[in-house]
Amino acid sequence: MNILVLNASPRRLGMTSQASGCFVEGAKSASADDFSSESVHVDVLNVNDLNFSPCKACLYCRKHGNCCQPVDDAHKVAELVRACDVLVVAAPVYWGNIPGVLKTLFDRLVYVLMGETKVGIPIPKHKGKRAYVITSCTTPFPFDVLCGQTTGVFRALKEVLGTSGFKICGKIAIPGTRRLQELPERVGKKAYNMGVRCV
Repeated sequence: MNILVLNASPRRLGMTSQASGCFVEGAKSASADDFSSESVHVDVLNVNDLNFSPCKACLYCRKHGNCCQPVDDAHKVAELVRACDVLVVAAPVYWGNIPGVLKTLFDRLVYVLMGETKVGIPIPKHKGKRAYVITSCTTPFPFDVLCGQTTGVFRALKEVLGTSGFKICGKIAIPGTRRLQELPERVGKKAYNMGVRCV
């Protein structure tokens, strides 16, 4: 089993990063279990460390199935997305949405995520694969929901992942991070257990 984690938080010790780390620990723990019949490989990519250009909207990829831009990290991520069985997207809230760098990456990956019919109807390329979403924001509960902050991230990723065929099997929202020094234990356990179950 191949698990790909896209961490769009620039803060390595932030709540989003910590929660995705707990998920990875859970998945690795489950795969190390003597009773596990399947080995697990995990790739963790910090999106802010990647070097790639934005999409130029040339539509070359729609016809040819690959991106015509000079080879960069977006091409490498595309291959990892193709190969993954499980995709984990960890994205803090930016203006009620995903961070721009993650959106820019998804724009570049459109050809590996979906195809389309002659009239432009999306064709998912990852049917049967699973996805998990982790997000956090400084807005406290319940205003993170009422003001469309964490729910905005879930909505945006449901659009991208759902159109691509991924089934979102688990979500974690961490509101009110301004006052948090470390990830709440219950959230860490939830992320860890989600990782265990994904295996």
